[in-house]
Amino acid sequence: MISIARGPIRWILRATGFAGVTLPPFGIFIIEERLTDEALIQHEKVHWAQYQRMGFFRFYATYLWQVLRYGYHNAPMEREARGEV
Repeated sequence: MISIARGPIRWILRATGFAGVTLPPFGIFIIEERLTDEALIQHEKVHWAQYQRMGFFRFYATYLWQVLRYGYHNAPMEREARGEV
């Protein structure tokens, strides 16, 4: 489930300043130098649990709507992944 980010995923993560991303149904991708960052891994595992709870379409639609509505930092799914909810 957790893989080293390679190719375009790695490039996008580095270009945007992110260290990891959850891309259902493909898995969790982390840049190599952060593979031992337990807080990051836990954060992405929460997103994976959200996907399992919501299903593919609802996960992506809800995530996108929340980011557009509340902004990335205040999106409820991001807050949950940070352990704030």
